[in-house]
Amino acid sequence: MIMAEKDMRKLLCCKLRKLDAIAVESSARPGTPDINFIGGWIECKWLRQWPKRAKTPVTLDHPLLTGQKVWIRRRNRRGGNAWVMLQCHREWLLFKGLAACNILGTSTREELYDYAYHIWSTGLNVEELIAFIGVKGARLRNDVEEREAKWRALGGSW
Repeated sequence: MIMAEKDMRKLLCCKLRKLDAIAVESSARPGTPDINFIGGWIECKWLRQWPKRAKTPVTLDHPLLTGQKVWIRRRNRRGGNAWVMLQCHREWLLFKGLAACNILGTSTREELYDYAYHIWSTGLNVEELIAFIGVKGARLRNDVEEREAKWRALGGSW
């Protein structure tokens, strides 16, 4: 079981290896999400447990900060992709970045479920995640191999 955001980031980077996912730690650009991959960015948020009462807003130990919201909104305005992944126990909730900016920290569990782009209730399905974030993993490898073959056929070398 994931015990903190850093563990979540490490697991997602490993699982999204074929999308060239890397962990990002940047003090030079405040608000930069935790993971970069060929199709965009993912900000990781981890929750120890859901609130006991249904009407209680879900609060995170490390909420989405103002700088992170500004970064996500700016990236979205310029046509980029930013996602927020929330993990609590075996549940994983994927949010489009703009939706997360507006609802994280003020919404109940039920409202988060309503706003989530997708929910995995019994553990993360990586192939589904890849499909949802807009990158066809199986096709990706074939495209790269095809381009490399064409390059070599033209006399190119790596």
